[in-house]
Order: sequence, then structure tokens, then C-alpha cells
Amino acid sequence: MSERRHAPLLTLLAAAFLFRIGNAVAAVALPWFVLSHTGSAAWAGTTSASSILATILGAWVGGGLVDRFGRSPLAFIAGVVGGAATAGIPLLYAADSLSHVALLTCVVLGAAFDAPGMAAQDSHLPELGRIAGLSVERVSSLKAVMGHVAVLGGPVLGGASVGLLGAAPTLGLTAICSILSGLLAAWVLRGQAAPAPAKTADFSMRAGSTFLWREPLLRPLLGVVMLFAGIASANGSVVVPALFLNAGRQATELGLFSSAMGAGGLAGIAIHASVGVRIAPQRWLAAAFSAFAAATLTLSLLPGIPLLIPLGALVGLMTGPVSPILNAAIYNRTPSALLGRVLGAISAVMLSAAPAVTLAAGVLVDLAGPGPGLVVSAAFAGAVALLALRLRFDAPTHPISDLPVRARGER
Repeated sequence: MSERRHAPLLTLLAAAFLFRIGNAVAAVALPWFVLSHTGSAAWAGTTSASSILATILGAWVGGGLVDRFGRSPLAFIAGVVGGAATAGIPLLYAADSLSHVALLTCVVLGAAFDAPGMAAQDSHLPELGRIAGLSVERVSSLKAVMGHVAVLGGPVLGGASVGLLGAAPTLGLTAICSILSGLLAAWVLRGQAAPAPAKTADFSMRAGSTFLWREPLLRPLLGVVMLFAGIASANGSVVVPALFLNAGRQATELGLFSSAMGAGGLAGIAIHASVGVRIAPQRWLAAAFSAFAAATLTLSLLPGIPLLIPLGALVGLMTGPVSPILNAAIYNRTPSALLGRVLGAISAVMLSAAPAVTLAAGVLVDLAGPGPGLVVSAAFAGAVALLALRLRFDAPTHPISDLPVRARGER
């Protein structure tokens, strides 16, 4: 019987947590900094959309890069280069040399390495879990909890840091998190054998995209969730920060709202795991999107903290299970031989609606203000809820509950 070792798994989870907590803090600090620095919601939307496009590109090529060059080098490069790009924003700002173009370049460069870095870390978690004597399901649960803790604590830390130190120094702290994450991950993955050479075609996502397009449930399901993700992204990165900034509200309040959503999301996942199977997935999705629409309308009235926190918790409670519902459909309906490419394609597809929606939201906020922008967001979320009711979750065609753990970059 092989010896169980928990240290490698815990180290990699720590690296992944640093990566995600840094991103969660930056999600508060970066829009605040861009809006304060440029004074334009349209420019904030342009920056956010460019960041998302860079993340999409990284998602498309990230899995192939990890397989070609190995997990340790990619984890190191992604953490250090991405962190250096983020650090460039406060450094150039302190030197009074931060032009709009330089700001956009730093944001795009940092975002482009997010997906490859997370792919390098996450793809090795099942193998380290096996070394620790943990099942894939247990490791996946630990990863999910870690991600939600980052979502829960990151916005509060970000809002508090922006209030105490300012947005620029806060971005410097997120850069340190990224660099430390890259160093930790590269250290724990350093013993990985170099991948065998392969043809460029082996890294293509074409097969995964083709499968998604032809699959009768996943195509409409991804479309619905993609639209919702675009609306939520526009609200979080442009419309809601502009609403708070224009009203003279504190960044801490925005952080508390986001953290309440994270806490509600944890509760929602737990509730769905225990009783959610009794409710049809399409009905749960419709209820989640409807709750999001109602909360968005309420948020446009700028409620105080006593209502703001429970409002965020309610949104998280209802929308938290969206991701588990989507993942269950993916794993149940995707052949194991296609799973890696399908997951890579989904990472890009899920973000593809966000740039256009975010750009449109920035222009709308500049023309009409953030209040009307939230009303429009609520209307679109309600429409997505109606589309969700038309989904049909029939029996899976390719169950892969017995998917084996694969090592050394296998897909």
C-alpha cells in the first residue's frame, strides 16, 4: 500500500487559493481604479471587455500549452508574468506614467495568463488527491469550497483595502498573490515528467466545439448560462460599481454585497446537493435567473447595508447551484475521451457573451446612468429565465461517472 502524503495537495490548493483570492480582490479594485482614473464608464467597459477577451484566448490555448510544455513551467510563467503585469498598473501610476493604453496593456496581459495558470494547477489536483488517499469527488469538493471562500472573502478584503489603502496599492497586493501562487505551484509540480512531443493538431479544441454544437442539451444550456454570465459580468464590472461611485457610496459596501453573494452561493450549493435533485433543473435555473432579475431591480434603488447584505445573500443562494447543474450535465453527457477538450471549449464559450454585453453596458451607463442600466439588466435576466424553462434534461447519453483519474496531462 502506497504512503499517503497530504502536503503536496495542500500546497497546490494553497497556490490555487492565492490565485483566486487575488482575482477576487482585483474584481473590486480594478473597476474602481479604472473608473476613478479615467472617469468614464465606457472606458471601464472597454477595459473589462478586453480583459475577458484575453481570458477567452487563454482558455482556448491554455490546455494545449499545459500539455505541450508541462504544468510546472506554465504555472510559474502564468503566476509571475501575470503578477508582474498587474504590478505594472500601480507602479506606472505612482510614476505618473499610466496612459490609457498602458493600463489596457497591463490588464490584458495579466488576464491572458489566468486560464493557463489555473489549468496547470487544477489539472494536477486529482493526481495529488490520489497520493493523499482522497477520491476525485472529495478533491473536487475541496476545490469548490476553496473557490467560494475566495469569492466570499476576496470582495470584503478588496473593498476594505481600497477604502484603507486605495485602489492602486490594492492592485499591488493582488500582484503579490499571483506571483506567490506561481512560485508555490511550480515548486509542488516540479517533479512532473516532461510531456511527450505531440502534433499541434492534438491540442485543438475543434472536436470539443463540434461535440458541444451537436449535443441536444448542452448547446441550449450553455447558451442560456452564457447569456446569464454576460449579464452578471456587466453588472459586477461596470454597472454596479458606477452606481455606487456616482452615489458616493463606499467600496466597502460593494465588497460586502459581493461577499454576501459568495456566502449565499455556498448555502445554495449545499441546499441543492441535499434536496435539489427533487426539483427539475430547468425550474431551478428559471427561479435563479428570476431572483437575480428581482434583486437587480431592487439594487437600482440603492438600498442601505441592512438590505444590501441579505439581498446579496439571496442572489447567491439562488444562483449558486447554476454551476453544479451545468457541470453535472457536462459530465453526464460527455464521452470521457472528449472531456478535456470539451471543458476547454466550455471555458471560452462561457465567457464569450461577456465582452459585447460589458461594452454595451458601459455605453448605456454613460448615456443613461447606472440606474436605467440595472433595469435593462433585470429585463434581460427575466428573458433568460423564460428560456431556461424550455430546456429538457433527459437521460444522459454518455454517462462518465466512472471517469478515471488521468495523470501527466492526459485528456
